[in-house]
Amino acid sequence: MANFDKQKMIAEFKKQFGFVPPCGMGAGDLGEDMQKIISEYHHIIWGEGVIPLKYRYLIALATAVYGDDDVRAKLELLKALNHGATREEIIEVFRQQVWMKGAHTIVKLSPLIKFMDTIYKENTVSAEPLA
Repeated sequence: MANFDKQKMIAEFKKQFGFVPPCGMGAGDLGEDMQKIISEYHHIIWGEGVIPLKYRYLIALATAVYGDDDVRAKLELLKALNHGATREEIIEVFRQQVWMKGAHTIVKLSPLIKFMDTIYKENTVSAEPLA
């Protein structure tokens, strides 16, 4: 593992994403080799690709909603908004998930919609872009 530079990995994550994803740091608990593998895999998935990043975050949001992962859904919602997703696009993802999983999903979506609207309101008041 002489080729792996943990500080370089942290700097690259911060430059590309603005933060170090939990998987990048948590994998270190399983050994430096796992941290290297997971961080490289993360860059493959979330780096440049055929599908624009905004849409990959919308896919991740849909997956989190479908999987009942509220914490992950908020994180993916925030990332989608920060990469240019509109409220209308988010609502369309939510509507699809109601279709896929059932009407009871609406109860899970209400806090996410309120979270999104709070983000919009805060950015409107401060006149800062979401991205």
